[in-house]
Formats: sequence, C-alpha cells, structure tokens
Amino acid sequence: MAELLSSPKLKAMAGHLNPVSIFNTARSVLEEVATEAKNVASERRMPDISELSERIAARLKVTQFNLSLPLANATGILFPTQIAYSELPVKAINSMVASFGGEFSEQQSDAPSAVTAREMICELSGASDAVVVNSHTAALLLASGTLARSDRSDVLTTPGDLYETVTGCRIDDIFLQAGCEPITVGSLTRVTFGDYTAGLNDDTAFIYCANGMDGCLAVERRLPELSQLVDFARMRNIPLVYDAEWIAYHATDDYGLNGVPTCRDLIKQGVSLLVYSCGLLNGCNFATATCCDNITNYPSELMQRCAPAVIAGDKLLIREIRKSPLFPMFVPSRHDMAALEAVLALSMTREVAENELSVWQLLSTDNDNLKLRADRMALQIAAIPGVTDANSVVAQAHLTPLRPRYFLPSQEVRVTFASKTTVEMLAALSMYRSEEGLTGIAARSVPDQPNTISLNLRTVFAKYDMLIIDALAALMTDMTE
Repeated sequence: MAELLSSPKLKAMAGHLNPVSIFNTARSVLEEVATEAKNVASERRMPDISELSERIAARLKVTQFNLSLPLANATGILFPTQIAYSELPVKAINSMVASFGGEFSEQQSDAPSAVTAREMICELSGASDAVVVNSHTAALLLASGTLARSDRSDVLTTPGDLYETVTGCRIDDIFLQAGCEPITVGSLTRVTFGDYTAGLNDDTAFIYCANGMDGCLAVERRLPELSQLVDFARMRNIPLVYDAEWIAYHATDDYGLNGVPTCRDLIKQGVSLLVYSCGLLNGCNFATATCCDNITNYPSELMQRCAPAVIAGDKLLIREIRKSPLFPMFVPSRHDMAALEAVLALSMTREVAENELSVWQLLSTDNDNLKLRADRMALQIAAIPGVTDANSVVAQAHLTPLRPRYFLPSQEVRVTFASKTTVEMLAALSMYRSEEGLTGIAARSVPDQPNTISLNLRTVFAKYDMLIIDALAALMTDMTE
C-alpha cells in the first residue's frame, strides 16, 4: 500500500482527487487482485507496482467527476442530504493508511500511540469508561440488549424519544430487535415527571431519553429536568440511557448554535449510559473513507451509518456490554479505529478542533468575517457581465434540513442574473470544473425570485471565495457566447 500510494501515477492524481477515495480505490483493487489469485487454478504472475498503479488510476478516471475534491458547499447547510461533505482530515487519513502498514504523506497524526480512543473519550466526556462500536444502531442494540433481562424488558420512554434517526433507523424497531418493549408516557411535545412515575413498573429495565426529535418540531418539547429523571432512576435502581443524536465534545453556544449538549454536561448530570455517533459534529464524515468508492451515490446523512459510535458512562455497565456475545460482531475495523483516534486527538481542545477539523472550522468562523467576505464578493460579482445585482444579506445556516431548529448566524450573497434563470445557473454551477481542481458548486434558490441564487458563506471555506467568483464569470461568458 505504501509503495502504491507513493507511485508517480497516484501521486499526480492526489493533487485534484479526494485522498480518501484514492486510498479506498487502491485497497479495493488490491482485494480484487488477491481474490483473483485465490480463484485461479494455476499459478499466475502477480502485477507489479507499476501495473497496479495503472489499474488504480484507470479505475479512478472512470469515477473522477464523482471523486474530485472539494465540492464547494454554498447552501448554508453543514450536513446536506445530497452532498458528500465534511471529509476526514489528512491526519486521520494518514492514520488509516498507517494501519495497513503504509504512509500516505509527510504529515503525521499528533495522537500519541499509547493513548487509546477509550482514554480520549473518557477525558473528553468525563465518563468513567467507554466502548466504541461500528455504528449508532449497534450501540443502541448492545446497550438495550445488555440492560434488558428476562424478567425486565420494558423501556420507559416518551413518543418524542422514539424518533427516526438521520440515517433512517427507527428507535422503536431497534428496541424490538434487542428484545425490549417500549412503554411510552406523555405526549410528543409534553411530558411531566408524574408521567414517568406513573409509567414505571416491575418490568421496567431502563429509562430512555433522546434529543433526536428536538430539531424537528416547530415547538420546543416540555420535559422534566434531566437531573430530576436521573435522581428518580437512581432511587429506583434503574439505569438511564441518553441517546444524543446531536452532541459535541465542546460547547457551540459561542457560535450561535444553541441547544446542542456536550458529552461532559450529560455525563456530569449523571446519565448511566450515553450513546452518540462519532460523525456529524464530532469531527468528520467517516463514510467517505469506509462506505464506498463512488461517494456521490450516498447522501451524507445516510453514510453516517458507517460512522463509529460510542457508549460511555458507568464502568460496571460498560463491562457488561463488553461481555455481551454480540459485542465482537460490532467491533470497528482497524482503519476506522485509526481514523477515530486521530480525530479524537484533534478534538481534545476546542482551539485545535477549530484549526484542524473542517466542521469546526466552519462553525467557529466569526460572523463579522463572513460579512466582510460577503461584501467583497458582492462587489466583484456585481461587475460580471450578465449579473444585474449582487448583494450581501444577513442569513441563517442550518445543520441539516432534517432538523431545521438547529441553526446559526450567517451571511449570504444573493446574485441576480439578467437573462439566466435560477434553475439554469444552479445546474451550471453544480457541473463546473476549474483548473484548480474545484468540481461543482452547490448553491440555493431564493423564494419568489426566479433569476436569483444564494451563496451562503457559513459553509464555504474562505479559500474558495475567489474560485466561486471566477466560476460565475466563466459560466456567464460561456453561456453568453
């Protein structure tokens, strides 16, 4: 693997293609060669490094449009449903390659080899113990299956906690697969402490709370204080499991993103087990490295199924989860763990995360900085022939369209065209390719303005501002000729 990735052919392609995709394609080709060698009846000559690199390069060229990096996301949605976005940082890719005995670049991970993912998770969250599994669904299956017993299999919860995840999994289905029976109390938007006390019975195995529905509803859910439920669960000697779809290692309120709890806050309040995904706000999109070669065939939220997940909390309960006969089935792959440890190392302080992790770079960009960029871009875009108007406008950015109540402040540039419609320009931008390697610009329409597009800068890195301006100028020239 190290020799392949160092070959001139693949090194030349690394400048304009996603390095994760190169790594994945190389691994896929090596697996094919190994399978071919096993299936032939007689001995055959194995391809050398030059032949292998040619085969990998040919495979990459077939899917080059889909694998090019980056896709500039000017939609104002950090986790859009149709854009493969938020790639692994280079240091995580290096760790993945190193786990196969190779070396992809000169930059190496800062994670000390002696520090494990479990130790870093415990330090970040304040939990006494933790375990990593290969998906959020696996984490819930293990946690609920371990806590349920033959004499106690009921899960005390609310209708609003039995949500459908952004990956399309239904929580009640997961519980049923684990042999648990959800017992709901209260309503979708209102639950009292009395509802919980009335719903508790001798068959209750654990109490389940979640925040996956919070960003969906038009109104805020009215619930008892979590600390009150924790005390109630302790008094009845019943575990409380908190499933945090949206959670972060560091506070996001300073960025204007409210309502997202931190791991440490939830552990500090006394939850028995905390379950959460290692994707989304916790660093990166693992799916671009683990799911498939053709990343555009999979929506980014859907690909979060491939992200490792954490179960953190009570040491005795974690020990029981490790003893589960199902646990070996859900152990993450070696390269997933290598990437996770690199991402955790970059997450240890918020300052490092803001510099090294793409999602946190975008979250932490000062809104005044966004306004300066938007004002400058509007002036330059307004001078492009065929553009009738370009204005800097105060806007909002969202984490995902599936959870619209999670938003933060932003700035956008609204561009109006003289003769081109919004549909024409959005399609042209999505297909645009630049000499610098930029493939595709995703923008949004503006309601009731059929000739205007919106470029939301919260989700655009500053280094792409000029590329977007150049793209608009080039497209207007091409479409006018």
